[in-house]
Amino acid sequence: MSPAAAVAWEFRQRHRWGLIALAGYLVVLATIKLVVVARGLPINLDSPESFAFVVVVPITATFTYFLAVFTFGLDGDLAARQSMYPARMFTRPMTTAALAGLPMLYGTAAMMILWLATRLLALWPTGIAVPSIWPALLLASLLAWTQALTWLPYPLPGIRIIVTVLWLGTSDAIALLALHFNAHESLMLGVLAPQIPLAYVVAHFAVARARRGDVPDWRDAFLWLAQLGRVQSRGRAHFRSPPSAQAWFEWRVHGRSLPGWVAILLPFELILLWVAGDSAALVFTILLGVLLTPPFMATFTAAAVSKSSPNASDSYGVTPFTATRPLTNADLIAAKLKMAAWSTIAAWLLVLIAIPLALKLSGTSAVILDRWHRLSAIVGTPRAVVLLLLILWGCIASTWTQLVQSLYIGLTGRASLIKGSVILVLGFFFLFGPFAQWIVDSGRLGELWSALPLILAILVAFKMIIAAWITVRLYHTRLLSDRTLVARAACWSVAVFALYGVLAWLLDTPHIPHYLLMLVAILAIPVARLSAAPLALAWNRHR
Repeated sequence: MSPAAAVAWEFRQRHRWGLIALAGYLVVLATIKLVVVARGLPINLDSPESFAFVVVVPITATFTYFLAVFTFGLDGDLAARQSMYPARMFTRPMTTAALAGLPMLYGTAAMMILWLATRLLALWPTGIAVPSIWPALLLASLLAWTQALTWLPYPLPGIRIIVTVLWLGTSDAIALLALHFNAHESLMLGVLAPQIPLAYVVAHFAVARARRGDVPDWRDAFLWLAQLGRVQSRGRAHFRSPPSAQAWFEWRVHGRSLPGWVAILLPFELILLWVAGDSAALVFTILLGVLLTPPFMATFTAAAVSKSSPNASDSYGVTPFTATRPLTNADLIAAKLKMAAWSTIAAWLLVLIAIPLALKLSGTSAVILDRWHRLSAIVGTPRAVVLLLLILWGCIASTWTQLVQSLYIGLTGRASLIKGSVILVLGFFFLFGPFAQWIVDSGRLGELWSALPLILAILVAFKMIIAAWITVRLYHTRLLSDRTLVARAACWSVAVFALYGVLAWLLDTPHIPHYLLMLVAILAIPVARLSAAPLALAWNRHR
């Protein structure tokens, strides 16, 4: 097998489910355009809301997915000094030019195909001049520079994130100015075409240094900071316990990846606020995409959380280095839960700082304030504040649960289960928009609302049966103590009733029965998949 075919086979084999989901999305777009519109069915795809859900959200999710795949971003630590290019690739009989060029070639081709297929198959709003070619080069150049900058070794931890955000933010600003001034296609082609070869030169240099193990180190110049830190932490020279040491290790290995990717992706998304203008629908759609970015990236980051080292990219589950540690399964799971909490807090601090700044600088804050005053006038200020906090809490909690709820899959050590979960996530983002639009425009929203109590009741029954079975298994295997099981059940019950109380106060209307809110609260608080993590770890640790 030739080097080009070997690298292509690896991308296809490791990410085939994501590619299948993308192909399904393109088929949906083609069906909408060639069948639904051709027959004149009453589906309003020309509205900003439809365009956002059917085109903008899926293509943004796909771009994010490709960015993580072709940069090998899920195999390394974004905040580390060493290159993120996987060391396992250096064992192949390939030149440095091929190691750097082939992933860039396949990634560039994937980005250009993504744009051209979307441009050809999607329905675009009338009255908007949509460029044909240069956005494909823009996506390809953004990916190429992300590859080059993430593969470079850096002298200090954290510089990779800063450099990547600044460089890609500058590229976004250029694209924004081009859209604002309606730049000619040939001008943008002349600006963007040289970017890919330049990025390849930097990537070749980066891979060559990484292949030699050449990592610059400027930490000696900042020894005074380390000495200051030692003075401040003189009272705790050692970790308090093995679980605290494991939590620190999990953070150093996995915890910084999610905040790093969120920091890189935020400029791509928030720059669209300058294009949205006074369109409230597009502004809220962009903000929705920003709020969904941490949970979305947490889904892919979670695939690596169960690994004991980011360099062990070909092994899933628990390596012998982790399995032989003097820690119980509960201690190992608790360390991952703490790491996920720290990672979630760091990622959302970036989001909560970036959104107000972007709204202020883009001039779209007036749109948000106008809708806020309308909402406050309708439901009252207390309920509006609680609703906003509830949405924010839901997004933050979803990020944490996405990181930890898939532990029961990752810790099984079964690659088919881990990779198969990717298609479910991508399929949701690809198909949710067209399906929701079809439900609304076909007049079946009332039927769905009538069947909602039955659907939720079935889901609750299934969840409680699985949770009861897992609890019985945990009790018989003694993976968790009786006290821990009782405390877990009590905390879950308190969380469910607390959420139900908030929802009952917030939605105090005869049109929504309270039992429906209780069903929603039960489904919203995780219990089954999270409880299955110790069983999966025990199965994988002792096989």
